[in-house]
Amino acid sequence: MSEFAIKAEGVAKSYQTGETTLEVLREVSLSVKKGEFISIQGESGCGKTTLLNVLAGIESPGNGFVEWGGERIDAFGRNALAVKRGRYLGIVFQSYYLVPEIDSLQNVLMSRRILGGRIGKSEIDEARRMLEKVGLGDRCHQMPNTLSGGERQRVAIARALLVNPNVVLADEPTGNLDEGTGNRVMSQLRELCEELGTALVLVTHNAEHAALADRQLTLSQGSIS
Repeated sequence: MSEFAIKAEGVAKSYQTGETTLEVLREVSLSVKKGEFISIQGESGCGKTTLLNVLAGIESPGNGFVEWGGERIDAFGRNALAVKRGRYLGIVFQSYYLVPEIDSLQNVLMSRRILGGRIGKSEIDEARRMLEKVGLGDRCHQMPNTLSGGERQRVAIARALLVNPNVVLADEPTGNLDEGTGNRVMSQLRELCEELGTALVLVTHNAEHAALADRQLTLSQGSIS
């Protein structure tokens, strides 16, 4: 079995706009060991979100490949890849993406529901424990519109970590939060990933948060260093 939780090799990605070809990623290679925390910084529009989408199998690279735990994800069909993603990855977005019509507990359970199967008492108890870990044990039945931005992001983190993923991909998870709240959310995300032995790939503009990582990388002009 591979020592790497996630790996990209020679990944290139471009978009065609009329007669113009925009090269976003150029031969990007990176490897993240199990339980490792890496940060990726770069100017707005440099391709950081595109890179995360390729790592997540949401977008396909024009060249190169991605591996999860030593398995090339381009070997999976669309449905199999979606199931594998739901089990292998946790994804935390800047904009939370909570379902507004359901409470915090049910939002956390969404990561279980997309995998299919029964949601019983043990699964509900597990979701409650995860909300307690992010400091929201008393917010289980709060609707998203009654929560602060920091609380919504903590619900999103609990949702991402509920299935004990091998890797969490976090795209500017504190970008919509004030400094104090962002620091607390980042601290909780880091600590929970360490507790679970989950690798963390963080895209951030925040230099202090990036400096918390085991390794700091920079994406510039489509290349990573």
